[in-house]
Amino acid sequence: GAADYTTILVYDVSRWGRFQDVDESGYYEYACRRAGISIEYCAEPFSNDDSPLAAVLKVLKRAMAAEYSRELSAKVFRAQCNLTKAGFKQGGIAGYGLRRLCISANGQPKLLMGVGERKNMPTDRVVLTLGTESESVIVRRVYDMYLDQQMTDTAIAHILNAEQVPSGYDKPWSNYHVKAILTNEKYGGTLVFNRGTQKLKSSRRPNISEKWIRLPAAFAATVPIARVLAAISERKRRLRVWSNDEMLDGLREILVEHGKVTADLIIASDLPPPKSYAFRFNGLVAALEAAGVSGPSLTRDVISMFRLRCVTKDCVNDMVRCAKLAGATVERLTCRTYRLNGAVVRLLCTRCRFERSHPCWHIALRYESPVDFIIWVRMDELNERPEQLYLLPVANFPDHRHLWPSTLSLAKFAQYEQQSMKQLFGVKG
Repeated sequence: GAADYTTILVYDVSRWGRFQDVDESGYYEYACRRAGISIEYCAEPFSNDDSPLAAVLKVLKRAMAAEYSRELSAKVFRAQCNLTKAGFKQGGIAGYGLRRLCISANGQPKLLMGVGERKNMPTDRVVLTLGTESESVIVRRVYDMYLDQQMTDTAIAHILNAEQVPSGYDKPWSNYHVKAILTNEKYGGTLVFNRGTQKLKSSRRPNISEKWIRLPAAFAATVPIARVLAAISERKRRLRVWSNDEMLDGLREILVEHGKVTADLIIASDLPPPKSYAFRFNGLVAALEAAGVSGPSLTRDVISMFRLRCVTKDCVNDMVRCAKLAGATVERLTCRTYRLNGAVVRLLCTRCRFERSHPCWHIALRYESPVDFIIWVRMDELNERPEQLYLLPVANFPDHRHLWPSTLSLAKFAQYEQQSMKQLFGVKG
């Protein structure tokens, strides 16, 4: 309300603003007009006199300016992608332990650029190169502490600050600085572009990794690329939110594979560290007891039953996948019962028992809800792996509620044998 001017001179409509929403341009002009300030477009062939012709032309030219901005953004992005694939860095800081090197149009190095410095010729390009050897040693040490000593970002930053290691940013180390080292593939010599997008002044948002532009071995690596990828994978593992059942199932899987569960085996697996089990279950021993993998619970039956659960889960997933590939309509009724093209199918995975004179398997044919077919997965005699797959029509056994096939009577079920789920559903490949 106290402006000391009454008119704003603009070269043309596009100079007032190339807003993607043309109403935004009109809004600012309206705000000025309400304050008694007129807008004059000097290079336009019409007068900004609120006439219908001026209103139509302004809307048209505003849309043209927005489209020009979109096209220019796409052209610049394509050029940046091509330059990245050629090994040149596209803006931004180099990062700790790296430097930006300006090179001329003929590929000759010109100078190392400091923080905030820019190239002085449009034909020059910028590439990344290693910093000092002491900084490279710190970068490798950060990876060692994170991967080998299982330290957190905050703990690593605390150690570096205690040792008064310069961070390169005129401020103490923080978990953000450590994370920037551990999550960027450039420390493995890979040039990466398009990790995030902020086109047309929108808010910045990360891109999925499939959209990243990568150039491996673009410059000398500070850390082997396999080490960098291991750190990225380890970070994803640490950030995963594990449920109680998933954590306990992981302990049972270790028991099935190794016959025992120890802290070293937990650390060597992809499970959360032992201290996470101790925090969640009020002690590691309590976690082992809850999973049934300690003390008197270490029986062959426990191992067999858990292995059976794993096989059943895999078979159910395989059944659903093959049914969908075959074009069947799939409706889940219970965890192991599905309606496939109108027929109710139940998957039954049975372990080998020695309750009779010969090894046998128990098949329950009748349930509270009617079942048309049973996909029977028979485990081997040691209950270590699936031995055979069968498709049993329940209607073929009208007088039986339970079946007890044994090693002596398995030949009677040969007509129902299937080689695999793919063969059962007629899926090729």
